[in-house]
Amino acid sequence: MQDLKNDYYNLKKTEFFKQFNEFNTILKKLISLRYGESFADKVTYEIKNEYETIYEEIPYIGGENNPLTSDLVSATMDLAFYLVLKKYGKKLEDIGEIAYKTSEEIFSIHPEAADLATNQKYIPFIKISAQLSGKREYPQDWVYSFLDGNDDFDYGLDFTECGICKLFHKYDADEFIPYLCAMDIIMSDTAKAGLHRTQTLAEEGNKCDFRYKEGRNTKVSNTVIKPKKIIKPNGI
Repeated sequence: MQDLKNDYYNLKKTEFFKQFNEFNTILKKLISLRYGESFADKVTYEIKNEYETIYEEIPYIGGENNPLTSDLVSATMDLAFYLVLKKYGKKLEDIGEIAYKTSEEIFSIHPEAADLATNQKYIPFIKISAQLSGKREYPQDWVYSFLDGNDDFDYGLDFTECGICKLFHKYDADEFIPYLCAMDIIMSDTAKAGLHRTQTLAEEGNKCDFRYKEGRNTKVSNTVIKPKKIIKPNGI
């Protein structure tokens, strides 16, 4: 298992760090708006160092054979950001809002990143992956089931274990997870995926109940992000 992890993450390091550098560049702009350029210069350097450390600890959950590997790696970028700003005593709400706005910018630049939710060619892969997750081959992976569609939705996913929750708990970062859950709003709006979700594991639900129906309005229950929140310059 360790060899598989090392082989995979070493092979993908250039690609994942390229994604991180873009993420950190957007972060720097938004942190500067909130806290000033000097602070932004300082912490984005620290965020990079934190990410490099966390990257070495990302659990292996199947690599390219698991569609959620990219979600886990992406979440580590937000985790590094959270850990550094939390160290400086910044408010959770402010950290979460900056992370959310960063995700909005990334999806605006790379709308294809949301394609997995609606492209029918991926459905068989998602279905098989859901079945495999139930075998719990990788302890730090998600566990979920696939639901065939009906008149109300095209297809659904019920998550009973979350890889991000497991990873963030290790770093005592549980309070930040609902902000990542809220980012599914951006994904759904970008892909016009029509996600409806009434609960998440991170917000005291007994599962995360994803229901997709292409073209309808997104309706996601969350406790942290309200529509059209604006970051105010230098607001602390």
